[in-house]
Amino acid sequence: MTSKHEPGRRQALALALATVVLPARAAPLVPLFVGTGPPSDQTPQMLAWLATQAGLGWDYRPTPWLRAQKLTAAGEGVMYGLSRTPRREKELLFSLPIWTNHTWAVVRRGEEASIRRYGDLDGQAVCWARGSSYGELFSQAGLGRMKALEANDDDTALRMAAAGRCRAALITLETGDATLAARHPALAGMQGRGLVLVPVAMTTTSLHFATGLNSHWTWVIDRIDRVVARSRTELDRLRLSAAE
Repeated sequence: MTSKHEPGRRQALALALATVVLPARAAPLVPLFVGTGPPSDQTPQMLAWLATQAGLGWDYRPTPWLRAQKLTAAGEGVMYGLSRTPRREKELLFSLPIWTNHTWAVVRRGEEASIRRYGDLDGQAVCWARGSSYGELFSQAGLGRMKALEANDDDTALRMAAAGRCRAALITLETGDATLAARHPALAGMQGRGLVLVPVAMTTTSLHFATGLNSHWTWVIDRIDRVVARSRTELDRLRLSAAE
């Protein structure tokens, strides 16, 4: 069910991002699907810089994660923030890696000491937001016996973990630092729910832009790749400076 406040949140997110990117009039405007949650400190700056370097303008489309993936695969635009998996490669064209994300486990207080890696969740119920790629990550690690419980979003996954419906909720954040991760807005209500962050990231994955294999936006991926290939140092600097 869509919350009555959802349109307002989407508009606020779109405005927050749009204030960062003011493309030149001649720049082609590209539909860019992004999640409906608040952007990190780093991502808006990176998107603005990349748009300038690639001669693009972003038409931001805040959309629930799973629906954004479906629209992207259908050729409706470009999406940022996807990890590359065999299943997604069947319908999406991916850019070169942009940055990396880190997957964290959130558990009920007192249970964090027994979880330090993906293998520690083998055979147990795990919650995550619908549209995430955690299932494929588990499969690649040879962990196929877990019980996956999908939630509408990260916050719902956290509430499910707090209620004891799963051993852990998985959430992906840009930071690899446990202290910064615990302070992330997505985990703001964690302590009040009796939850804690496992202080070691479960895994690290690369983030990409993507569009449908048969999309007429494939040229955007080519243009992004040219920028990334010559600007890796600058991309890394942007992430570090924004995190300071």
